Amino acid sequence: MGFFTKDTDQDKWKDKYLKLFDEQQKLAITESEKQALLCKTIIRLSLAASGFDAQLDAHLQSIRDHLERGIDSNALKQDLENFATALGDINTLSSGKPSPGTGLLFDFLLRQYTSTAHQAALQALKAVSESSEAVNHEQLFGTILAIINTDLSAADASDVMANQIDIKIVSGQLLRLLDGIDIPTVFSQQAQTVKQELLAVNSPTPFRVVLDKSIDLLLKVKQHNQLERQDIDKFLTHITEQLTELGQTVHGASESAMESELMRSRLDQSVSAQMEALQISSSNATKLESLKEIINERLMCITLEIQDHTQKETVHRKKTQLQLEELTLKVKHMEAESRELKLKLELANAQALRDALTGLPNRLAYEERLQNEFARWKRYHMPLSMIIWDIDLFKRVNDEFGHKYGDEVLKIISKKLSEHCRETDFVSRFGGEEFTMLLPNTDKQMAIRLANQLRYIIEQTDFNFNGKQFTPITISCGVTEFIADDSAETAFDRADNALYKAKQQGRNLCCDD
Repeated sequence: MGFFTKDTDQDKWKDKYLKLFDEQQKLAITESEKQALLCKTIIRLSLAASGFDAQLDAHLQSIRDHLERGIDSNALKQDLENFATALGDINTLSSGKPSPGTGLLFDFLLRQYTSTAHQAALQALKAVSESSEAVNHEQLFGTILAIINTDLSAADASDVMANQIDIKIVSGQLLRLLDGIDIPTVFSQQAQTVKQELLAVNSPTPFRVVLDKSIDLLLKVKQHNQLERQDIDKFLTHITEQLTELGQTVHGASESAMESELMRSRLDQSVSAQMEALQISSSNATKLESLKEIINERLMCITLEIQDHTQKETVHRKKTQLQLEELTLKVKHMEAESRELKLKLELANAQALRDALTGLPNRLAYEERLQNEFARWKRYHMPLSMIIWDIDLFKRVNDEFGHKYGDEVLKIISKKLSEHCRETDFVSRFGGEEFTMLLPNTDKQMAIRLANQLRYIIEQTDFNFNGKQFTPITISCGVTEFIADDSAETAFDRADNALYKAKQQGRNLCCDD
């Protein structure tokens, strides 16, 4: 009985072992199938990703080759690490343009997330990514995750999209507004700081802070302009009062002169009447004594008339003299105020036409000079060229070293452009890191040569600020020459397109249209 029990236990263990062995074989087969499927999937994905970048293509080919040895290959692990590193480097150096794979990503997401809210949010985000000139991939992917990981209502979808759309639009409009208004000198540094922060902001929290700063700056500018307007109103009121007083003084002096003339006329008439009466009385007199009395009486009357006139004339002369002295003082006072106002206006005009940070002529000065040069070009048909400059990767300078260092870079480049251009050339700061140059009596070939000389000078410049050095800092430009039927706008657009071509071809270049 005991022997039977022992054989039975052995059979049970044997059956259990065989069962486990079968299960293990099945698991091994399943795992092998999964690995094969995974290898196929990776190969297909690598083939789909080929063609976007030559550096990545080499890594993808190596990955496909090593997949033949199995998924546990050490070489495959190393290839995957190298691929991840290369992908990170390319993402860091990306120019911000949407990659071709972005459309495939959105097509996949739209098939996976079919709710109305998800579809609306993803479609809107796709449209933004395709239309934007510069795409922040980190922000783009963060927004995608926010959409797909949230149960979106219609309101939620628009809230998620606000971060992607409104920040860029509002920042751009604020920059245009700040560039388009005259910033008083006292606020120039604050305005420069706000502009740099608007260029750098890319998330909602700091954007709200920068938006508050922008509104605060605009309110200060408005208040400053209102105070200036009040001062001008007061000055004009004061001038009006002075002119009124001046008019009254002149009127008084004129009345005194007329009164003096009237008194002299009366004296003449009186003397003439006395002489006529004397003549008549003399002709009728028969005795010498009576004639003497008549003559003495008439002479006495004439003397009294002359004395009275003399006294009145003296009083009027003194009054007129006082009026003339008062008038002279008022005119001198008004001349002094006029000179002071002229100096203030000249200073204000000079400040309005100068960029506060770099000291170069600003955009308003550029537009005035462009009108003059354009009119001269149309009249005399002498060649006229335009150059638009832009500092390469200037945002990286601000991000890595701060806006103060960026301001120093702007000052140095402004100084170099101003010092090394010709005396007849006009260089101005157009806005941000952009500069413009007008070159009278210069054709396109000569302008290209001059531009390359300036570009080389900037390239060879050492940029140091408080021990920090960021070299090389380079600058690119677009060049054009005014041609028949041109307008200022069409010439500017051609130069701007040439600048874009220089950026696309690798930067640190001068391209013509």
